[in-house]
Amino acid sequence: MDLIRAAMADPFNNILGLFIYFLAVVGITVLTLTLLLHLIPNPLSRRIRSAIIGTLTVIIIVLWVLLVF
Repeated sequence: MDLIRAAMADPFNNILGLFIYFLAVVGITVLTLTLLLHLIPNPLSRRIRSAIIGTLTVIIIVLWVLLVF
C-alpha cells in the first residue's frame, strides 16, 4: 500500500503512478460517456454508441500521451 501511495504522490517520476492516473482518466472518460449516451434519449444504435465511446477514448489517450510525455 505504501508503494501505491508513493507512486500517486509523485506520478511523473515513476511508471506505476502514470499507469494509475492513466487508468483513472480512461475509466472516468468511458463511464461519463456511457452515462451520457444512456441518459440522453437518442435513436443511436448500440454500434454507433460504442464507436463514439471508442473514438473519444482514443482521443483522450492521445491527449494524455502528448501532455505527459
